[in-house]
Amino acid sequence: MMRNLVISFLVVQVGLCACHRAPDYPPVLLQADSLVYVEPEEALTLLASVEDSLRNAPTATRKYYQLLTIKAADKAYITHTSDSLIRSLVEYYEQEDDFQLLSEVYYYAGRTYRDLYDAPQALTFFQKSLEASPQESSDRAAVYAQIGEIYFSQSIYDDALQMYGEAYRLDSIAGYVEGQLLDLRDLAFTYRMKQQYTEALQFYLRAEQLANQSGDEALQGLIGMHMAGIYDSLGATERAAQLMEQALGQVGDNDRLSAYDVYANILMNQGKWQEAKAYYEMMAEAHDLNIRLDAYDGLATIAAQHGQSDEYLRYFNLFKLCNDSLQTIAATETVSRINALYNYQLREQENARLKLTNRQRGWIILSLLFVSLVVLSVLFAYYRRRRRELRSRLEHLQRLKEEQYRQSEAYILANKQEIAQLQEQLDAANVHNEELVATLESQKEELELANRLAEIKIEQREKTKKTIQESALMGRLQGYVAKGQHIGKQDVEEMERFLSEICPHFLPYLAQLGEISPLEYEVCLLLKLGISPAAIATLVLREKSTISVIRRRLYKKVTGIEGTPADWDEIILSL
Repeated sequence: MMRNLVISFLVVQVGLCACHRAPDYPPVLLQADSLVYVEPEEALTLLASVEDSLRNAPTATRKYYQLLTIKAADKAYITHTSDSLIRSLVEYYEQEDDFQLLSEVYYYAGRTYRDLYDAPQALTFFQKSLEASPQESSDRAAVYAQIGEIYFSQSIYDDALQMYGEAYRLDSIAGYVEGQLLDLRDLAFTYRMKQQYTEALQFYLRAEQLANQSGDEALQGLIGMHMAGIYDSLGATERAAQLMEQALGQVGDNDRLSAYDVYANILMNQGKWQEAKAYYEMMAEAHDLNIRLDAYDGLATIAAQHGQSDEYLRYFNLFKLCNDSLQTIAATETVSRINALYNYQLREQENARLKLTNRQRGWIILSLLFVSLVVLSVLFAYYRRRRRELRSRLEHLQRLKEEQYRQSEAYILANKQEIAQLQEQLDAANVHNEELVATLESQKEELELANRLAEIKIEQREKTKKTIQESALMGRLQGYVAKGQHIGKQDVEEMERFLSEICPHFLPYLAQLGEISPLEYEVCLLLKLGISPAAIATLVLREKSTISVIRRRLYKKVTGIEGTPADWDEIILSL
């Protein structure tokens, strides 16, 4: 039994993609992602048309393109024949922080291994998809349904019922009607395979009620067709025929031949052979070998009942040829399952061997433990001394910052007020007291000089800021941001030369703060130039959240305490 669609999982992805990926991926990929869920063949065509243009795109864009090709092929019912591409996607997205995409990648890894008849691997990745997605998320229903189908194909019906039940619970919470109908159908069909027809009928009746409420005739016909099969199995052929007569006018084109199959069998049980023959003849034109097998069997039976030996032999031979083809396909699938299981057992044996090797090496680890503790003690002592040095540097920076504050406009205003007071004292002093006059004049000149120096520093800061904003470097960086480009080595070198000219002490002070990575260094240079965190994320080809993490991490590395990204910005601007 195959689940027709996994819409409950994929529809949710559309909304998430629209809000999460829009700033990051080309519009043509977002358009293809939308088409995947409604016109997968058209999505595949669109993706093929842009393949060459994306060869030099950023890694994140190319990986997203590869994920879309797998999704579109899966939705178009194209069987996965290799796991090489999905394995590379799993490895890539496991290194990223995007759990939404990781859950999706795990899901399609499970779908791939299911096509490759590797049930253990498929179950492993479906379980990882559940672990990577939020609890009670509606997209988990499709994963549970896939796990249920694997159990069903292995005839593990009780576990399949548990998985289908969980899928139904989540689709009910989400209010997803079509998903609930498919879940109820799967539950009923599983009970039918267990020959528990009463339980199966209960789920079909619940599905029938839900289908009628939805007003979707195709779904009503699908459920009616399955119910007719149950009633026919229970011997209630009249009721089965009534349901099928109504269902035939409702089912969609994809389910029509299956409906003919059910109805023809009901007519045969009623002895209406000629009416059944008409449906069998239409079924004989089907591409599905199982449908054709039932058609040839029915036509051969009708020919035998009417003594038509030539017709009987013709349909019997066609039945035999069709059955041989199905047996060949089944044998091929069995070999594939055996090979997949054998490969899985080999992996398990290798894991067991590695575990044994690890146990044998345990004594070596224990013998090295004491040495490791000594080394850790030395490193801890060094770390504490290093923290003290960093705190001392930070205090020095804070003193520099306080000194700059004292030279601010508030300091200038205070000096002006004191100058005015001295001027008043000077005017009130005895004009003949030359010594007092000289002292007051001297103090006045000193304050005026200090005030002028503070004004000059403020002017220099404003001039520096203006120089940065009007520089060719800043114009180029702003152009990069507008085009979504990132900086290169040459741009970093030019930023170093530019900052060395306008802020000679910045780079030496930055070097005193300790070891930082090349990415952290680029972020610091861009912050000093007044670039916003969002623009920095574009220039260094990272998420904005990653830039926030870098700034918070740098603050803790330098100070030894937790802080905010803005705390680190304040340190950089104060250098």
